[in-house]
Amino acid sequence: MKQIALVVSAIVLGLATGYLTGGFQFSSAVCLAAGVFLVTPSLFKFHFSDFKIIKTHTGAIIKNLWINYLLLTTVALLIGYASQDIGIAAALFLLALLPGGGMVMMWIKVSGANVKVGFVIFMLNLALLLPVTLIFGQFYNLAAPLFPPVNLAGIDGIGIGKSIKPIAPFMVLIVIPFVLSRIALAFLPSVVSFTGKYQPLISKATMFAIVFYLFSLKTSQLLFQVSGMDLLKAALATAAFYAVTFTVAIKLTDRSPDDKAVFWHIATRYITLALILAVFSVDIYGATFILPVMFAYFIQIGCAGFLANIEDKKDRVAA
Repeated sequence: MKQIALVVSAIVLGLATGYLTGGFQFSSAVCLAAGVFLVTPSLFKFHFSDFKIIKTHTGAIIKNLWINYLLLTTVALLIGYASQDIGIAAALFLLALLPGGGMVMMWIKVSGANVKVGFVIFMLNLALLLPVTLIFGQFYNLAAPLFPPVNLAGIDGIGIGKSIKPIAPFMVLIVIPFVLSRIALAFLPSVVSFTGKYQPLISKATMFAIVFYLFSLKTSQLLFQVSGMDLLKAALATAAFYAVTFTVAIKLTDRSPDDKAVFWHIATRYITLALILAVFSVDIYGATFILPVMFAYFIQIGCAGFLANIEDKKDRVAA
């Protein structure tokens, strides 16, 4: 709960700072910071031999893939189309393509799930970042004819004016952290030891700083510029997506340790990464594009503890 309070505080303070200052311009350095301080420490525990468990835990791996990348992306597209707002539709599609997240391993550990399976799924989802961004990069061209024209009034100069370059986030968030982790393991054992000892503190401090920064950007100040109807539509669409996501997670997983790991990879989205990627495309999709990602923070963080309680009660009943 302390971590939830920390993230919510970062959101509120970031929005307030951006509102008072007019908002900051985006710097790609935040991507590097996320890769170095959030992703790299988790890779210290990763060894290629860990992938051997895929052979004996194929069911969990396949369940993660078809539910997240087939079922939930379809749900996101249907809800997005119903909203008749391409910005909302694109944001939901992006969230659907990014299962798990920075806090997913914490929930996996505290729920008694299979941590090794959860970590391998986490790594597989990260490895899929490149094809995910390639797919998302084609969304506007394919979906634009199905939606009303985008209103870009007041957006010029807020985003960075270009679509996502798929290789960039993959390199900064996956390749560079992986190389750094191998160098540290081979030549800097003291760094690995220090990071292992203080990783919770490092992760919390980094998460707070990144979330605060992202919500203080000019893009996040769009929250104060959109109409009440757009806010309501985005809130309802995001709530509907999460309602289906949580229902699927509860109904399509059992009480086995493997399925508990899959449960949390279904129930959570990599929101911070989605917000970083959203900054690259707000000039394409308009002001409403940022809203579902922002609402996702409050819905996902607010419901995580509730979902954990549901899982705990199910375990007691099963016992």
